Amino acid sequence: MKKYISIFLFIIITTLSFGSATIQLDDLSLDEYNYLKEEKNNEINMLQAVKVSTIDPIFMKDQYSIRIVKYLYDTLFITGENGEIKPNLVEEFSWKEDRILVLKIKDNIYFHDGKKLDSTGVKNSLERMLENGVFKSLFNDVENIKTIDKDTLEIKLKGKNNLFIPMLSYYMCSITKEDENGKIIGTGPYKIGEIKNKQLVLLKNDQYFKSVPKVDKITISYEVSDRGRMISYYNEKTDIISDITLKSLEKWKKDELVSSDVEVIERDEIDTTSVMFGKKNGIFTSRESREAIRGIIDKEKISENVFGEKPAETFFPKQLFKAKLSKINSKPQQLDYVFKNKKIEITILNDDTSMQVAEEVKVQLELNGFEVSIVPYQQEAYLMKMENKDYELAIYNILFDENYLIYNLGKVMLFDIGNKEMYNATQPFLEIMRDEDKKGNRDKIYDKVVSLIAKDVPYIPLIHSKKVMIGNIKAKNFGIEGRD
Repeated sequence: MKKYISIFLFIIITTLSFGSATIQLDDLSLDEYNYLKEEKNNEINMLQAVKVSTIDPIFMKDQYSIRIVKYLYDTLFITGENGEIKPNLVEEFSWKEDRILVLKIKDNIYFHDGKKLDSTGVKNSLERMLENGVFKSLFNDVENIKTIDKDTLEIKLKGKNNLFIPMLSYYMCSITKEDENGKIIGTGPYKIGEIKNKQLVLLKNDQYFKSVPKVDKITISYEVSDRGRMISYYNEKTDIISDITLKSLEKWKKDELVSSDVEVIERDEIDTTSVMFGKKNGIFTSRESREAIRGIIDKEKISENVFGEKPAETFFPKQLFKAKLSKINSKPQQLDYVFKNKKIEITILNDDTSMQVAEEVKVQLELNGFEVSIVPYQQEAYLMKMENKDYELAIYNILFDENYLIYNLGKVMLFDIGNKEMYNATQPFLEIMRDEDKKGNRDKIYDKVVSLIAKDVPYIPLIHSKKVMIGNIKAKNFGIEGRD
C-alpha cells in the first residue's frame, strides 16, 4: 500500500512541476506498473530513453544503438580501463613499412551461427564497412586488404597513420557477417533473440571465447519519459535505467524514490545538449543570424534551471582534449542583426528534458520580440527532421565517446551538422594528426579543427554532461558488462 501511495504522490507532484506542456501520464495505470511479478533471477531488463534503431554497426549513427555493440559484437582491438588500446580478436600484430598492418586472428572465435572466424571473415567484414558504412569516409586511407593464410591478413594504408589501430576499436569496425537472409551475425557475448517494436531481446552466447556471461537474457526497452523510466524502476519492472541527469537523480533520492546508496554507473558517453540551426525557411542560413541567436540565449540560466550544472565552456567537451582555441565565451556580444521573420518554431524530441530546455529558450526569445512555438515529435519523425535539417531551431543531444577521437569529429560534421564541405575542409588537418606521434601535439591539431567548426556557429552548446544509469541489487550482483 505504501508503494501505491508513493506512486500516486509522485505522479501528482511531477505533473504539477512540469505543467501541461510535457508528456501526460493519463495512460499510466497502476496495473501497468504492477511490481508484483515472478522474479527471474537470470534475466536483466534495461530501459533507456530512445529505442535501438538498428543492430547493424556499419549503419549506426546514434549512441542509443551503439550501446548494444559490446553485447553483440567484437572488434579487433578494444580500449582498456586506462585508455590503452589492446588486442581483442587479434593474437599478434605488427607493422611492415609503416603502412602495412599484419594481423593474426585468434584461433577460438566463433560466430553466433557456430561457424569459426578466420582471416577471410575479418576481410569480408571490414570491406563491407568500407563499401557501405555510413562513416566509411573515416577510413578512406585504406588501400586494400588481403588474406595471407586462414589466420593472417594484411591491411595496407595509403600512408602512415598513428591512429589506425585505435580506429579499429571503433564500433563500426565490429566483425560481422550476413547470413543468407541478410541477418547480421556477430561473435559477441550475446546474440539476437527477438526484435520487437519496443524491445530488443539478447540471449547468452555459450560459445563466447572469453568468460560466458552470467545473465541468460537481457531485454532492452525504451521510454522517452524520465518519469516513466523512474516509475518502472521504482516498481521493479526494470533492473537498470539509463539517460538520467544528475539533477533528476538527486531529486529522486531526496523524494526517497531511489535509495541513497543506489548503484550509479557513468558511461563513456558525454552528452552535449545544444540548440541546433536548421534549413527550414532559410532563417538561419547566415552566420550573422546564428550569432545573433547565440547572443540572446542565456545558457547559464538554462543549465542551472534544467540541469543544475555549469554551462559549456568549450565547443566540444573538455574531457576529449585540452581545449584552448575552441573555448567559447559564455556571454557573447549580442549583434544588431535584423530578422525579417520573427516567428520561430522549435523542434524537439517528445521527452521531458527537451521540453524543459525548449521552454527556457522560448521565454528568452520571446523577451527579444520573437513569436515562438514548440513542436514535439516522436522518435522516428524527429530523427527524420534532424537528418534532413527540416527545422528552424531544434533541441538536440550530440553524443560523444571519450574513446573515439576521429569519429567524434566526423560524426559531428557529417551527421549532426550535416556539412560535408566543412568535413572536406578539415581533412588536411586530420592528415597531419595521423602523422603525429605525440598525443599533446594531436590535441593541439584537434583543438584547431574544433575551433574552425565553432567559428561557423553551426550550433549552440548549452551544457556538456555525463548521463548516468542506475541499477538495482540484482544488476549489481550479475554485472551488466558486455565484452571485457
